[in-house]
Amino acid sequence: MSKKQKIGKVKKSTVLSPRIMQELARSEEYKLTGKHIKALDIAEKVLIEDPGCIEAAEEVADNYLSLDRLEEAKKAATHALMLHGGSYIAHFVIGFVASEQEQWDDAVVHFQTSNVGQPNNPEILRCLGWTLFHSGAQEEGVATLLRSLHLRQEDPAILCDLAACYLQLNNFDKSIHLLERAIRVDPSDHRVEELLGVAHRLKKAFSSEMS
Repeated sequence: MSKKQKIGKVKKSTVLSPRIMQELARSEEYKLTGKHIKALDIAEKVLIEDPGCIEAAEEVADNYLSLDRLEEAKKAATHALMLHGGSYIAHFVIGFVASEQEQWDDAVVHFQTSNVGQPNNPEILRCLGWTLFHSGAQEEGVATLLRSLHLRQEDPAILCDLAACYLQLNNFDKSIHLLERAIRVDPSDHRVEELLGVAHRLKKAFSSEMS
């Protein structure tokens, strides 16, 4: 699965002080500009000050995940779920960690719960579709990835993940078409370029076997 994309902003709570809300807004701003270390530092300080702040726990988990610090992300997300069992961000983080570890069934459960909490989010649907496909529900996985693509049609990560699934199904033409779209969006994405090369080679080999 492609690297995690943005899934949404931290939820704001009416019980937070104006100062804490300002700090969380700063953390969010740093996160959205890719400055995850700075965002994490602010969110962790808020969480130390107020261990019951679900927004801070979610921000910590989300930033750890963006930094590929998976175990720390999972720990922070688990703390967030203790504060609020319906946190779609926490379920997404735990689902993503599970998918990276190829624990497909666990990942599906968490992504499905995240999808209930935040429906029609293209990033959640992308991850859900990928894990459904690899858990054995290939048709449902592809259909979910297509829903994700419908919501965000020029997202290279969605295009690439859907193409990879079609490649496993030996649907080379669809895979190549999607990868060519992805490379037009981001010509610098080496994963797309490599996968496109694989798709062309497999199509050629498959055609030779059938002839």
